[in-house]
Amino acid sequence: MSASDNMPASDPSPIRIEPDRLVRIMDRVFERLGLAGDERRVVVERLMEASLSGYHSHGVMRITMYTEGIRAGNMIPGAPLDILGETVSTVHLDANMGMGPWTATEAMKLAVGKAAATGVGCASVVNANDIARLGGYVEQPAKEGYIALLMTNDAGGNPCVAPWGATSPLMSTNPMAVGIPRESGDPVLIDISTGVTSEGGLKMLRNKGQAVPDGWLIDGDGRATTDAEAYFATPRRAAILPLGSLIAGHKGFALSILVDVLTGGLSGAGCSGRSPEDLDQNALFVLVIDPEKFVSRAAFSAEVDRLVESIKGARKAPGVDEIRVPGEGARRKRERQLKQGIEVDPPVWSAIQDILDELGIGRDNV
Repeated sequence: MSASDNMPASDPSPIRIEPDRLVRIMDRVFERLGLAGDERRVVVERLMEASLSGYHSHGVMRITMYTEGIRAGNMIPGAPLDILGETVSTVHLDANMGMGPWTATEAMKLAVGKAAATGVGCASVVNANDIARLGGYVEQPAKEGYIALLMTNDAGGNPCVAPWGATSPLMSTNPMAVGIPRESGDPVLIDISTGVTSEGGLKMLRNKGQAVPDGWLIDGDGRATTDAEAYFATPRRAAILPLGSLIAGHKGFALSILVDVLTGGLSGAGCSGRSPEDLDQNALFVLVIDPEKFVSRAAFSAEVDRLVESIKGARKAPGVDEIRVPGEGARRKRERQLKQGIEVDPPVWSAIQDILDELGIGRDNV
């Protein structure tokens, strides 16, 4: 199923594009931009996995972000991943502004290797870049029997979330993801922002001409607002609220501090408030645990299975057909979009076509 390349500009409805076509487009674009071999493959896989899983703001939409980053010199294809320090269970890495998905993939591999040897593996990364959807990196280790955790914090830049009780943006969205192995099925996959939404989510609403839901933004006077343009103004006239919004945002704020200190603090990249600018950088924190060094993988995953079945068997609220655990919704969207095509917003599709033209890649050839 392919969308027309000449959709009316005024139509805000998402366009469905065949997954294989999007893979070809990204492969050609990133090849022209200097990505080679496994690095290009990993970047394409991570963006595709995000879009297929329904995280459109962290998937194909980022072709434009990565193109701009490479052209500006903020993302460097082929940059080395240097080891700044290492022990049997820890490693401190300098990504040298390399491509974020490649950096995160390699950091996770190193942490998994150390966890296999010692029970716990930890990686801290400085001078990294955007890594798209965090959940895409923790799912495979969880399938292999490991508990895997990943956090990022924008290295102290990109202020967009107001601290609890404040009205101006200071924190990043400071997301985290955790993959938890199960004995009889797919892992439990937690993938959340410590802000009530992501910046990409706001961009998608703006692309569709839709208002921001109540409880997502607060203006400089401390009043709730649904105006996305107030957030994207320069300087910003609105801030994203912490996870929990105006009712329980102190909890999301607390989680955000945890992410900040484990990523920016341990790596040396810096925590929120370090700079008022968007530094086009990221700091990463990776923690992998091998349950075999504790109760055993079999015992741990069986207990997680028992917990999941208990949750699913809980009495349902009125109107609820099924209780799902984190990760199930994304996997179902992945299966559906593999068959029906990936949804792409018209402004994003138009920007991708412009990039194809600029790079001399014929639209009919991909």
